[in-house]
Amino acid sequence: MASHSARSLFDKNIESAEQSVKLFDGVSALSPKGVDVDWILRAAIVFVVSALDTYFHDKVKYRVGKYTLHNLPPALAKHEICVKDVVAWDKASRKGNVLRNWVTNFLGTKPLQRVDTIADALKLAGIDAVWATIEPNNEARTALFEEIEALVKRRNQIAHEGDRGQSRKSGKKLRKITRKYVVDSIDFAKRLVGRIETAFPK
Repeated sequence: MASHSARSLFDKNIESAEQSVKLFDGVSALSPKGVDVDWILRAAIVFVVSALDTYFHDKVKYRVGKYTLHNLPPALAKHEICVKDVVAWDKASRKGNVLRNWVTNFLGTKPLQRVDTIADALKLAGIDAVWATIEPNNEARTALFEEIEALVKRRNQIAHEGDRGQSRKSGKKLRKITRKYVVDSIDFAKRLVGRIETAFPK
């Protein structure tokens, strides 16, 4: 069985968005009457954010298992556990697996989509100042944050609002979405992961 990494799994997950664009192109070419094919593009945006969210979870999971009690990152050393978890630690022959399971359970219900929660989670894996590292320029980093937030906001509009306007005057009409926007979002996600992997490759 092939071993995986946060990067290899991201590459697999982002394919869902890329395949959605191909599906959109194919269905659009058929010119189906009465079918709004833009929903395929909206699904692609959900897949993009899902791939990023999963990547950050995996980045933490795959790194924490490599630590021991003697070299824990400060944030991981302060991580709280239940008394009963001490028993699991004592019995485990592979301590790294216990660390990984603790952190995986802790982050299991937490979305990693906000820049601050992403940074805090990565500290558990020994990745400090992730954003300043991959983008030292303050203005460029602010722009990066805005792009991440805008992408997540659009995903939430699709997932939680049916991508319909919410104001009284909106008429609950669908927000517009374009193929270019989706392709640009996919490219942005891939570049972002690439920059993080360059700075923190393992």
